[in-house]
Amino acid sequence: MNMPAIDYSKVAHLYDIYVKTDVDVPFFLKEAQGCDNVLELMAGTGRVSIPLIEAGLPLTCIDSSGEMLAILRGKLEDRGLSAEIYEMDVCNLSLRDTFDLIILPFNSFAEIVSPSDQRNALSAIREHLSHRGRFICTLHNPLIRLASVDGQLKQYGKYYLPDNTGTLILSAIENYEPERHMVSGSQFYEIRDTNGKTLSKYSIDITFYLHEKNDFEAFIQSQGFSIRNLFGDYSYSQFEPDTSPFMIWILEKGDSPLFYNSQGRRKK
Repeated sequence: MNMPAIDYSKVAHLYDIYVKTDVDVPFFLKEAQGCDNVLELMAGTGRVSIPLIEAGLPLTCIDSSGEMLAILRGKLEDRGLSAEIYEMDVCNLSLRDTFDLIILPFNSFAEIVSPSDQRNALSAIREHLSHRGRFICTLHNPLIRLASVDGQLKQYGKYYLPDNTGTLILSAIENYEPERHMVSGSQFYEIRDTNGKTLSKYSIDITFYLHEKNDFEAFIQSQGFSIRNLFGDYSYSQFEPDTSPFMIWILEKGDSPLFYNSQGRRKK
């Protein structure tokens, strides 16, 4: 298994405290309607998975983090729900089924930072799509995301712990390497009691790749995908390069992929 670009194992127990957004959930619920089987990649603790399963959709979940999946399994058990769950790296995706819909929420494809790993992931995803299946790949819009990347330590938020037993302070520092299209840095987690006393601290390194629209479009087409649509947010607005926060790619199987050597050059 490849080493993850962001290793959530140390902070999996904190993840649901500071990741509260559900802005994309209605979008994925709508897109999944009528599908016989759905595969969620990099599912984590189930932020999107749980609503899909509660809606009665047949969902399979994969993630490379056993710690994150343990939390997902606990949530399913608590709710009396079930799903197929596999601890697996998307770059080595190997399941017995093909799927009507494969989703990769929360801009998580950016966490696959090596070009060769990106190609491996897309190849595996394509192999797991049914003939008329769709792959929804969500990405940051680099222009918008880079507005907050300045090499300065920033406090992202203060979050209450369960049962109001204290608070989590989340901070981060991020730097951008334009020649590599890479953001790297660290996230810092500080747990305080109700009196403000620090009880524990954690930190994790973060690395993610920012895909430019034109480059990603050429890349996915070279890997055998065709583009059904590109949205700029989860209300189905068309992508606007200067203002859209996201690139939400709706992809299908296209022509057979081109073949590249280990340096990423097309073979003759």
